[in-house]
Amino acid sequence: MNIIYSPFDELSPKQLEDMFRLRQQVFIIEQTCFYEDIDGFDDKADHLLFYEGEKLAAYLRSFSPGVKYDDEASLGRIIVAPDFRGTGLGARLIKKGVELCEGAPIRIEAQAGLKEYYNRLGFKEEGGTYIVDDIVHLQMTLT
Repeated sequence: MNIIYSPFDELSPKQLEDMFRLRQQVFIIEQTCFYEDIDGFDDKADHLLFYEGEKLAAYLRSFSPGVKYDDEASLGRIIVAPDFRGTGLGARLIKKGVELCEGAPIRIEAQAGLKEYYNRLGFKEEGGTYIVDDIVHLQMTLT
């Protein structure tokens, strides 16, 4: 597995296309959720990409404290390609993302259906559920 961690402006055109294609494939097409994926935050994030050969297998973006939340880092757009689900790659991706936050407290906006999954990785829910783009979400933190 080739792991790339990079700011937006240092990603290659191929890496950018792979990233946007995977996000589109899963978050928009597979989940039938029509939303504005390109939200103006990609250039403020660092991007973690896991490649298996030429195929992007998993991805997330991370934000330093002060970018999305005052005192917390944030992980988002956490995704595993369909061909790699059920392999443990999602947990590896998240653990690597947490490691790259260098001990800062972390906040995620998780789909509520994944609450138990994130609990197993140490995240705790904070507050109630709410709807984002017709999907139930909740805030979760890792300190």
